[in-house]
Amino acid sequence: MHFIVSWEVKAGDKKNPEMHNAVTDSLHGYSWVRLLNSFYVIDINSEREWTIIQEKLLDVAQRYSGKVNFLMSPICDFDSDFFVYSMPDEDFYKDA
Repeated sequence: MHFIVSWEVKAGDKKNPEMHNAVTDSLHGYSWVRLLNSFYVIDINSEREWTIIQEKLLDVAQRYSGKVNFLMSPICDFDSDFFVYSMPDEDFYKDA
């Protein structure tokens, strides 16, 4: 099982790195592939894990009210063949 999560941190804020790190900390412990700067495919084992990540991201979004927005796809329980024009040079994969 997997799903997509992507987020936006409002530009021009001195806390941008802090906010970005708070979002990525929510993904700690999960395997992922980063296809774009803040576009991740997350590997999960259950629907409950999707909900746990959603709750963590909602907490981050509420903590930085109006500064962090995110999108989560529904869970996909099939193999996906994503077309990616250009993979990042490094740090594009994390195995939990």
